[in-house]
Amino acid sequence: MTYTIIVLSIICTLIIVKLKDITLRNKLNDKDEKRLLIAGSLLILFFVTKVTLPYPESLYWFLFLSVIGIGSILCIDILKIEFKRFRKLKTKDMILNIAFYCLFIVATHLFV
Repeated sequence: MTYTIIVLSIICTLIIVKLKDITLRNKLNDKDEKRLLIAGSLLILFFVTKVTLPYPESLYWFLFLSVIGIGSILCIDILKIEFKRFRKLKTKDMILNIAFYCLFIVATHLFV
C-alpha cells in the first residue's frame, strides 16, 4: 500500500506541474484556468478514489472515460491550442512527447 501511495503522489504531482505549465505557457484567463483546474482535480480525485475504493473493472472504465470526457469538454479550447503547439514541434520533440505520455499512461495503469 505504501508503494501505491508513493506512486500516486508522484502521478498527482506530475499532473499538477503539467497543469501549471500549461497555464503559464498559454497565459490563460481566469475562466480557462478554473476549467483546467477542475479537469485536473477530477483526474486526481479519480486516481485517489481508485486506490482507496477499488472499483469493479467495468465501473473503472466507465468512470475513467467519464472523467476524460468531462475534462475534454471543459478544456476543448486549451486542447486545441496545445495540439497546435504540438504540431509545430520538431519531429524529435514530438516523438519524445508521444513516448513520454504513452509511458505515463502505461505506468499509471500498471501501478495505480
